[in-house]
Amino acid sequence: MSSFEEEKPFLKRNISLFNDQHKELKWYDNPILQANDSSPVTATTSSSLCTYVWIGLSIIVLLPIGLIVFILFLIFWILPGFGWLYERYAEARDRKNYYPPADEMKPWGRDNKLIHVVHLLAPESRLPPIVYISGMGVSMYLVKPLLKKFAEYMGEPVEIISFDSPGYGASESPTDWNTDNAEIELSLLRRVVTNLKVRKPFILEGASAGATLVQLYRLTYPEDVAGIVLFDPTPSNAFQQGSPLASDFNRASFVCRTIAFAASCGLLRPFSPIVRYSASREFSDIYHLLLPGYFELSLTKAMLLKIANHLRSLSGMMDNVLKLQNNAIFDRRTPLLVVSALNWTKNRPSGGLTREEMRHWWSNSQQSFIRSSDNAGFVRRTDYTHMQCVLDMELAANATKAILTQILCGIVQK
Repeated sequence: MSSFEEEKPFLKRNISLFNDQHKELKWYDNPILQANDSSPVTATTSSSLCTYVWIGLSIIVLLPIGLIVFILFLIFWILPGFGWLYERYAEARDRKNYYPPADEMKPWGRDNKLIHVVHLLAPESRLPPIVYISGMGVSMYLVKPLLKKFAEYMGEPVEIISFDSPGYGASESPTDWNTDNAEIELSLLRRVVTNLKVRKPFILEGASAGATLVQLYRLTYPEDVAGIVLFDPTPSNAFQQGSPLASDFNRASFVCRTIAFAASCGLLRPFSPIVRYSASREFSDIYHLLLPGYFELSLTKAMLLKIANHLRSLSGMMDNVLKLQNNAIFDRRTPLLVVSALNWTKNRPSGGLTREEMRHWWSNSQQSFIRSSDNAGFVRRTDYTHMQCVLDMELAANATKAILTQILCGIVQK
């Protein structure tokens, strides 16, 4: 923490900005982090009989038409190879049109593959830098604008770093997908913060599956990390036997590989507008934020293969985290905050559990992150779905301010 010693007078004046009005509460119980009780919890309710009848009749009428269109599409577009050729042309066109600035593409991947690195500079900042790791299937095309909003909500200059691992967004795909594993992801994160000469210790923030890499880095290089914020982290036991998500995750990897093959044949791109606007609420929260060209790039073969391999490597990464938490010696004083999204919109979300059972399992399983720190907080957001939690940059800024109170208090007390 020595790099912040000279800022003690400034820190003493600013610690109170977040929690002066709520001194009787724990640092993570501040009302601005809590669920808005006035906002109703969204849930799937029973539709009327008329609605079900209407849907049934629509399927009966539209299904034969859709089947005929699909057969004609296969005969005249896919089988002659026009779809394959157009997919390559369209993907090259979109990547050129939406290619990041040259200074954001760094040869820091394996075999010097180019990696898309977003670095929001703030030379005048007196706060610890923030390294943000996004979740599965999300690229800097979406994250960069969100991080700019995050910086605005912070209300004070702050340095922010994030990047796409190989295969996501503009980052080049690995030569061999089998080399995509936990060790490679960890070494890439280490290389990014080292090459950018990020001031240490910094704050690590992870959303969804990105939380696992954040926790792995913190346990491996504890001296680098001042604090941790996790936004609805995927539980470390998600792939284990008995988990209601295990079969879904294992099946998702196979489905992504199958869809990747369909994408390479040009089968997805013509239907992308339908996919974009008919997606379930969870995915539509992300899709509607993407420009059309960005959305098409999220349905490419490389992106889908990356998601499939991310699922495969995530299981091994979670095992490493659990082993380190049980066996490694690390600083348990590092402040850690978990924001849990508990608004499950389906009556039976996964594994045959009811909505309430899934909410209970999810929040209990996330406690493994909490147990790795003696200064941890857990915020239950029953008004937020998973996607709403990871996309709300005002919530992210408030959570960061909360963790800063603990980091800065620790500095001032030294």
